[in-house]
Amino acid sequence: MTVSAPTRLTEILRGSCALLTSAVLLAGVPTGLYAVAGSPIPDHVPSWEQVAAVLLRPDTDNWLFLSAVRLLGWTAWAVFVAATCAETVSHLAGRTLPALPRPVRPMQLLARDLVAAVTLIFSTALAFTTPASAATQTTADTEPTNGPSTTPSQNPGWEPFLGEGAPPTPDTEQPAWQTRIVHRGDTLWSLARRAYGSGSRYTKIFKASRAIDQPPGVPALTDPDEISPGQQLRIPSGPTKAGDPEAEQSTRQERPPRSEQHRTHDHPTHALQQGRPTSRSHPAEVPTPIVAPPVENPPSSPEPSTPAPSTRRSADQGQSSITLPSGSRIGIGLAAALSLAVAMTRLHRRRRHTTSTDDVSAEQFTPPPEPVAQARKAHLDRTYTDHDAPIPSDADLAANDRATPPPDHITLGTRDDAPITLPLAGLTLGLTGDGAHAAARAITTELLAKAPRDRAELLIPQPAAVALYPGAVLEGIPGLTLTPTLTTATAHLQAEAIHRARLMETADEPDVTALRAADPAEPLPTLLLAATAPARTAATLHAITQFSHTYGLGTLLLGPAPTGTTLHLTDDATVTHAEGPHADALVGARLFHLTAHDANAMLHSLRTATGAPEPETSTVPRPRPDPARDQTPQHDDTATSESFVPSIDHDRAPPIRLQVLGSVHLHTAQGPITTGVRRDARDLLAYLALNPNGVTREQAVTALWSSQDPHTTTTTFNTAIANIRRTLRAATGLREPMYVIHTAGRYRLDPGLIEVDEQHLAAALTGARHATTDADRIAALTRVTDLYTDEFAAGFSYGWAENHREHLRRAVTDALTRLARLLQHDHPEEALAALERAVTLDPYAEPLYRTIMQLQTQLGHPDAAERTYQLLTTHLIDIDAEPNDQTHELRTKLQQHR
Repeated sequence: MTVSAPTRLTEILRGSCALLTSAVLLAGVPTGLYAVAGSPIPDHVPSWEQVAAVLLRPDTDNWLFLSAVRLLGWTAWAVFVAATCAETVSHLAGRTLPALPRPVRPMQLLARDLVAAVTLIFSTALAFTTPASAATQTTADTEPTNGPSTTPSQNPGWEPFLGEGAPPTPDTEQPAWQTRIVHRGDTLWSLARRAYGSGSRYTKIFKASRAIDQPPGVPALTDPDEISPGQQLRIPSGPTKAGDPEAEQSTRQERPPRSEQHRTHDHPTHALQQGRPTSRSHPAEVPTPIVAPPVENPPSSPEPSTPAPSTRRSADQGQSSITLPSGSRIGIGLAAALSLAVAMTRLHRRRRHTTSTDDVSAEQFTPPPEPVAQARKAHLDRTYTDHDAPIPSDADLAANDRATPPPDHITLGTRDDAPITLPLAGLTLGLTGDGAHAAARAITTELLAKAPRDRAELLIPQPAAVALYPGAVLEGIPGLTLTPTLTTATAHLQAEAIHRARLMETADEPDVTALRAADPAEPLPTLLLAATAPARTAATLHAITQFSHTYGLGTLLLGPAPTGTTLHLTDDATVTHAEGPHADALVGARLFHLTAHDANAMLHSLRTATGAPEPETSTVPRPRPDPARDQTPQHDDTATSESFVPSIDHDRAPPIRLQVLGSVHLHTAQGPITTGVRRDARDLLAYLALNPNGVTREQAVTALWSSQDPHTTTTTFNTAIANIRRTLRAATGLREPMYVIHTAGRYRLDPGLIEVDEQHLAAALTGARHATTDADRIAALTRVTDLYTDEFAAGFSYGWAENHREHLRRAVTDALTRLARLLQHDHPEEALAALERAVTLDPYAEPLYRTIMQLQTQLGHPDAAERTYQLLTTHLIDIDAEPNDQTHELRTKLQQHR
């Protein structure tokens, strides 16, 4: 979306026009009506006879018509005045009026637009008049101090927004109040008992809280016996003074209200917003209460009406963050999104692959960038492997992503090993200090990672984008909207707010969440503006985003946020000082942060996940490590099975068979070995099977346990070798063999004792490549398809395993395609069966579908060709794609021939 770059003067002129229009409609119209038609109030009340006489006599002088026009004019003006007054009050109160009936709704919409324009223009004009000293003071207020954190009332930037809700000064006798979020299990009686020392004073909390504007979707507080999770209450910020007569009198035992006997009931909407179960939750499992600063919710400030940061504790504490070797620290949510991006990249790569016409392909694949690969492995291990759950395939991840809802919260970091989240809608967050850019980079990168399918949008001016992602290629990333300047971004945000307001008005829905549910086809992504905003633009942004919790808009500022929450960060993204509604909840937290290099690598993966072109990959087979020349202690990720042809004595089968196609298992003549094999030993067996010429200890450690403490990896390796030998000796009864041979500093499986199924497949692929006649090729390719029983090392999340898994899938798919070409003239039905199996192995390979459609048509099955096209369309929906022009043209051509 391209938006022109209006200046502030243009905005002031536009607002002035709105103000002038309002003045004309409110004052000019009645003046003109009075001058032309007179007063709408009659001199006397006519009798029924006079009314009947006027209605029955002919209207020859048009007096009755003109009177009706005058009455309609005055009525319309009165309706407009009432609508203007109501919209002004609701605008100042931060609420949206319900839609009026159709005849008067245009008046309401006109009044709403005029009020919004005038309000916005006044805030823009205020930015012009902000003195330099005020900006300096705002910046100075965000600097860290050695004393306690300042409350919002001590910050001059907060004073215009506090109003009557400001906390009392120390010299007053009124107690200081703070806002608290109700959690499941809370009652007014228990809160009063903790605040006052006696639950009988719960009525004070009720009286002080019933006027609070509750967050969207949370019921108002109308009954002291019925409170719901998510409601906001005002409670004293500290215990009452000793000697308070009223407190001492209330300490005697009294009957608690019904709310103490009937605990709070969950409100489903808010429970879902907080990301916890709506029922059957024990109070001890509720997130730790986070109390907002002692500021009562002023109507004009958006953030106090949003939920406080939530801190979720679970059995997986400490598992919500991932530290990369570069020092970057990210959340498990970003790691999951990057894992999906890697899967989508591979699926798009499969879609583009064209089978070689001359030989079985030996093409290899460019692995994902190192930070992305590390994040993906951490996600798969923590989510699936550590819980003994099967790792989903790339296709499963893509299919599950279709049902993922738009992100409504962002996880900023952790405090006490528990994640801290803030709602994106209504977010007004400013970051200052040495770690500001790294933390903002983590927030924006996670939002972009979750942006596909119109779920989220990052709006960022070009200068801020260069500061956050230096040297990155930002074109082609889904969900990223770049603007030349901050003024352009502000205009875009304003236009989006107006657009969503009108959509909500038309659909009669209260917020964007409800609008998405009512019309899922309307793209309404959660929109976040990230920018470096000077102090003079704060008022403009505040005016736009004061209803942002309703419209799904938020702002992230690289600098102080006078109308929101400002955090001061150290170089490791620890919050040392905070100001604003969520200050108390965030002080001491450590936010996620990203280096520029890691962030740029992640953006590259997000771009390729959309099917963007990648660097060309080599088509030269990469040989296995040669022990005669490869003595480097680095992991050789170039090993494949194609250059090694095992020498197997078929008359005397080895006593051990290692299965690596599918789940990794060991077998003897008596059956599978089901006990005794450790997980580390199993992983090492698969890695050794992939490298029959042997690997060094350093190579194995780097490939398998790079994330472990370097001081323990040697012990882990030795323990795995010992476990393999002990288990195989016990299973075979042979005590002398080593099974894993150690010669010349390299470890390899003993080929005379351990037979590997993948090596038979490698030999068949090599045989198909070297066959000289069609008959030999058909025999070799048929053997390839018979030997490929499952994917390589199913359930392994290592990069080398995933790379070889993709290689074998493509090699076998190419073998089936080649076999179909050899059979299609003499045995077309067998050729079609081979192609259909190839599609089963790779359901996204679009060229395969075209070949099948052509062969089906040649066999006289045009209906089957159409079903094949529909099957392709269904699969491509998973990766948010559709058949390309070549496939569509083929379908049209086949239909014409039909």
